[in-house]
Amino acid sequence: MSIHTKIKQPATVTFPLTGLKPLYRGQHGKTLVFEVDVDSLKKVNEPNTIDEMVAEAHLEYALGKSKTFTSADALIKDLHS
Repeated sequence: MSIHTKIKQPATVTFPLTGLKPLYRGQHGKTLVFEVDVDSLKKVNEPNTIDEMVAEAHLEYALGKSKTFTSADALIKDLHS
C-alpha cells in the first residue's frame, strides 16, 4: 500500500539567528551548512510546520533521495567532491 499526498504549499520555517551554528561555507559562497538548535526552532514555529518538515524528510529518506553522514567532516568532504 502506498500513500500519495500532494503538498499545496511548501512549509515555511523561521530560523532564529541565535539557533544557527555555521559549519561550512562553499568556495564560491553558494553553499552554506548550518547546525540548527531544534529547541530554538520549535520556539518560533508552529508545531505542525516542524511535523511537516520531519514527514517530508522521512519520505525523501525512504525514497533514497538523501545521503546520510556520520559527522560534519564527512558532510564537508562530500560537499568538496
